[in-house]
Amino acid sequence: MSSELANEFLGSIVALRPELLRQAAFLIGKQTEIGPPDDFVQDTLATALLHIDRFESGNLPGWLIAILRNHIRNARRRQRRSPMSGSPLKMADGGETEIIDFPVDATQELTLELEDIMAALRTLSAADQEVIWLARVEGLSPAEIAGRLCVHIGTVYTRLSRAMTNLRAAYDKPPAGTTMRLNVPRHHAA
Repeated sequence: MSSELANEFLGSIVALRPELLRQAAFLIGKQTEIGPPDDFVQDTLATALLHIDRFESGNLPGWLIAILRNHIRNARRRQRRSPMSGSPLKMADGGETEIIDFPVDATQELTLELEDIMAALRTLSAADQEVIWLARVEGLSPAEIAGRLCVHIGTVYTRLSRAMTNLRAAYDKPPAGTTMRLNVPRHHAA
């Protein structure tokens, strides 16, 4: 990118700062504990400049607002969670699993995603946790799981299917306190 184009792009970004501040204030609303709008706008501008090569000419305000929304969404997710506690999962036989470090890239999105999955997994029954753990973390085949649990292989398929359905439902369920209720006045026709 030429210096003239870079200066023009930078000027456009800086000119959008007041609009980004208004949008940030609106998106944060009463949740001021996640941070002031200024901080999110600064993070947005830094991200935009860092990833200027990803911008395809077109809707610059839309691109910046998408970055802003992502920063605010991630801050809300971090705020409503305590740090990963590392609490072990309960096994069906009453024992506990060991705590395992997962070999994943150290990005915020992956860390937040893993926290969401582990939180959803902890809401399941011990039997569901165990069959998911054996199949997805330890990588055992259904036959190996059947041998370890002393059940028929068909039972393993059924338990795993039900456990995965329960996990998806728990993962997709919004955390308590994140839904908003509106009281809309109703006008009756006379």
